[in-house]
Amino acid sequence: MQDEKELTTVAILMPGDMGHGCAQAFRENGLRVVTTLVGRSAHTHALAEKAGIETLPNLGDVVRTADLILSILPPQHALTQAERVAAAMKEVGKNPDYADCNAISPATAQTVAAAFTGSGANFIDAGIIGLNPVKEQGRTRLYVSGGNRDLIHQLDGRGLLVRDLGPDVGRASAMKMIYASSTKGAFSLFAAVAVMAELAGLREELFAEFSESKPATLASIETMLPRIPLDAKRWIFEMEEIARTYEAYGMTPDFHKGASTIMRLAAKTPLSAQTRETARDDHDLAAVLADYVAAVKAPR
Repeated sequence: MQDEKELTTVAILMPGDMGHGCAQAFRENGLRVVTTLVGRSAHTHALAEKAGIETLPNLGDVVRTADLILSILPPQHALTQAERVAAAMKEVGKNPDYADCNAISPATAQTVAAAFTGSGANFIDAGIIGLNPVKEQGRTRLYVSGGNRDLIHQLDGRGLLVRDLGPDVGRASAMKMIYASSTKGAFSLFAAVAVMAELAGLREELFAEFSESKPATLASIETMLPRIPLDAKRWIFEMEEIARTYEAYGMTPDFHKGASTIMRLAAKTPLSAQTRETARDDHDLAAVLADYVAAVKAPR
C-alpha cells in the first residue's frame, strides 16, 4: 500500500554548500526546512541563514519536527551522524524517514542503515549527482533505493529530480560512487598530469600540445586545478570509498587510491584554506602549479 502521508517538513543535516542549496530550493517549493547548528562552524551558520533554514535548539527537536531527514555532510561523518540521530529517535520516541545522501560505498551504506535497526525508522539510501539545486536550477538528481521511498519521492520537482533504483540499500550509493569515480577521478588524473609536466619542466610544451590536440583536457586542467583544493579534504574519503566499492565488485581499487593521494596533495596547498564562496576564478595557473609542486616537495 502506498504511504499517503504528506511531506511538509524536511530536516537538513548539515547545511553546507549542497545542503543549503537544497534547503533554499525546498523552501521555494513550499516545504518547511529545519536543522540544528549545535557545534557547527560560523560558515555553516552563515549558509543556513542565507537559505532561510529554521534553526532548532538540538537534534531531538529536529527529530520531533521533521517528516524526513536528509543527511548531507562530508562522508567520513555519515555513520557518526546516523548513530546520533538514531539515539535521538530513541530518546524522543519519534522516527521520521532518514535518507543518507552522502558519498559512501554500498558497504558503508549498509553499516549506516544498521544504525537504525530496531528504531522503527525508514532508512533510504540516496546519492546526489550534480551541483546544488540553486546552481542547477532544479536539475540536481537524487537517486534513491531501499526502504519505503514514497515520502522522499515528494521531493521530485521541488528542487530535485528523484530517480528510483529499487528496494535494495546500496544501489543508490553504488550509482554515486561510479559516477564520481569518473568525474573526480578524471579531475585527479588531470591534476597529476599537470603537476608532472611542471616537475619535468615541460608545462609550456605539454600545454601547447594539449591546446592543439586535446583542448578539452587543457580546459579541464585550467578549470579544476585551482578548484580541487576547495573540496579536497572531503574528497579524500570519497575517493577511498570509491576504491572500496570497486574492490568489492572485483575491480581494481588502485585508480582511486591514487586519486585519494592527489586529493591529499591538493589539501596541502594554500588554496585549500578557501571555500567555494570565497575562491577567486582568476588564478594564474603557473602559480597554482607552483603551490602543488611545493606540496610535493614538502617534508613528509
